[in-house]
Amino acid sequence: MLTAQPSSARAIRMPEGTDDAIPTPAHAPGTHAAHTFTLYAYRGRLCASNVRDKLIDLGTLAERSGSGWAFELDGEGSLGGSGHASAEQALAAAARSVTFLYLDGQFTAQRDLSDVPRPDLPHAPQVVVTLDPRGVASPVLAAD
Repeated sequence: MLTAQPSSARAIRMPEGTDDAIPTPAHAPGTHAAHTFTLYAYRGRLCASNVRDKLIDLGTLAERSGSGWAFELDGEGSLGGSGHASAEQALAAAARSVTFLYLDGQFTAQRDLSDVPRPDLPHAPQVVVTLDPRGVASPVLAAD
């Protein structure tokens, strides 16, 4: 049921029994542009690139004898993980651990590695992650 209000303000009244948690268009997922990043495992490091092709170093990602693949992100204190069966699984775990605010801050603070010889990233293990800039709910919208 819609209720008209005098003047230019209009209020929408939800039908009885409607869940108030249903997102309205202003709060619905996807109304803010998502940001895509690519995480790479390269020579013991966890690197990331953004849509502008800036490449930065986020921390370590290496195979540890007997305990599988492990990663540790710089600047996040003890954020890391271990025991992953492959570099791709470790990258996916790292992607689930980061937020847009963390990556955005790292891209702002760190220099672009383009002034050093670029690594052969097309052949490096990689995961593409799409993050919600608002950081609501789960930080990862998609990880491939």
